[in-house]
Amino acid sequence: MKKRLAFVAMTAAITMGLVAPQTAYADPSPEEVQAQIDELAGDLEAAIEDYNGARETLEETTERIEDIEEALPELEEEATKSRELATDLAVATYTTNKASISTVSTLLDGSPTRAMERMSVLGAINAWQASDLADYGNRVIAYEEELLLLEDLKDDHKKIADDMKKEKQRLDDEMADLEELKARVEPPSYDGTLPPPPSGSAGAAVQFAYNQLGLPYQWGAAGPGAYDCSGLTMAAWNQAGVSLAHQASAQWNQTARVSRGDLAPGDLVFYNGLNHVGIYIGDGQIIHAPTSGQNVSVAGIDAMPIDGYGRPN
Repeated sequence: MKKRLAFVAMTAAITMGLVAPQTAYADPSPEEVQAQIDELAGDLEAAIEDYNGARETLEETTERIEDIEEALPELEEEATKSRELATDLAVATYTTNKASISTVSTLLDGSPTRAMERMSVLGAINAWQASDLADYGNRVIAYEEELLLLEDLKDDHKKIADDMKKEKQRLDDEMADLEELKARVEPPSYDGTLPPPPSGSAGAAVQFAYNQLGLPYQWGAAGPGAYDCSGLTMAAWNQAGVSLAHQASAQWNQTARVSRGDLAPGDLVFYNGLNHVGIYIGDGQIIHAPTSGQNVSVAGIDAMPIDGYGRPN
């Protein structure tokens, strides 16, 4: 629930902060256009990674709802047995002690635990019955708690899904503005030699990244035909048998910190306040999915200010 509130708050903040790019002159220079691109792309990247995080939360909530719904029939059956046991014992007390109907109702009032305590005081149940009733009573409580949790999760699920639908429309609109700017600037291309991938799992991740060069950027995508930044690194390491989240900041938390001097091919390099990530390939280079209008490409590791480095394990 905290994740959802954080996502909603972040969405509102970004919505207030993003403005349509405006030019100061009728015919801006390529440098001025690039500066607008960089500013808008940075803001969008943060919003996209928040969206990816919300999607992860939505998937987790969906799985939890499915687990509870699958378990509910058994819990409900056990809760019914508990109530039947309590009723049988209360009626037995009524029959044995010639208690009034109101006494039976009093015995059954409230939770199974309280009913058991009352009947124990009256000597209506023995130790074996008390243990049996306590066990079933706990199952009634578990059933009722799961019902309440299910209701809360469904409310959260709907709110997150509604927020994501609105955010997707906003991101699509902002992306269109960015692509319009991108069309006015020729993106840099890499024409150097790629270092050979290492052996092992890191090599599998690097080789996968090599194979995606030239594919288009698409926010929220994780292949096979397009990627955003964290979608690319997630897919690359998934090829090596390592599971990563589809969010740069979450990948930061899932990887071990390494220093610049210990950096090795396959390590992840994080940028832009943990809102961008690329995979290191050696020789001071990374492969990343840059932004809208650009393809998966090779860049120098210092193309952007670096937040840190992470090694999947």
